[in-house]
Amino acid sequence: MMNSPFSISPNPAYLYLTPSLKAVLHKVRFTIDRRQGLTCVLGDIGMGKSSVLRLLYGEYASREDSLAALIPTPSFASDFAFLKALCGEFDILPKRSLYDQEQAFRGFLVDSFEKGTNVVFFIDESQRLNPKMLELIRTMLNFETNQAKLIQFVLAGQIELRENLLDPSKKAIRSRIFAPSTLDPLTLGETRAMISFRCEHAEIKNPFSDLQVDKIYEVSGGIPREVLKICHVAHELSLLQGEKTVSLETVNQAISEAVFHV
Repeated sequence: MMNSPFSISPNPAYLYLTPSLKAVLHKVRFTIDRRQGLTCVLGDIGMGKSSVLRLLYGEYASREDSLAALIPTPSFASDFAFLKALCGEFDILPKRSLYDQEQAFRGFLVDSFEKGTNVVFFIDESQRLNPKMLELIRTMLNFETNQAKLIQFVLAGQIELRENLLDPSKKAIRSRIFAPSTLDPLTLGETRAMISFRCEHAEIKNPFSDLQVDKIYEVSGGIPREVLKICHVAHELSLLQGEKTVSLETVNQAISEAVFHV
């Protein structure tokens, strides 16, 4: 079954790169490649953080000079469990204590650095990281040479992550964050371009006119996930009705079915 061009699954191949999103990717790549240690990608629900992270993970996982791991949801019982999970991504055996686990991990990072390999962790839903886990990340950022960090972290999270990091008790790790980014809603022009891009990628004719996109943008506020939900339902309805294009009536019907109304 062919995937819908308007699927909300975080498929990097369908990620439309706006100028602001290209700037975000540039900052993250710069932070990783220059071994600055830690950066964050913040954004409200539905802004495309997971797609961004998967795109970057795919890039670094395929590079010969990098070892990359993606943690989609950091739901761990303790900081020790979190550390063992990070180590497990690279087949580092579990140890009996947090200290021993840290030392084993440090040895792995030193060995990787000496081989010219950059170790990168992409952590999605990072607002779930509790204070002890954030402190563990801060501690691991102390694994460094005079010029570079031995490990790189890219944290992607909802705005709640920003609130967590702004807490006075998080000053130590907050000061380590290099070039943080925030994902912004699409403009009307970017919304049109994203819909066209997805249709081109799926090799179908764009069924939405400017008038229909105007309505979708008005309701969605330019939040990518909301745009795609409306487009997905409207497109499916038009196919069921045997229409080659999506009418404004169908868009309005899709809005009533796809959008959660308070």
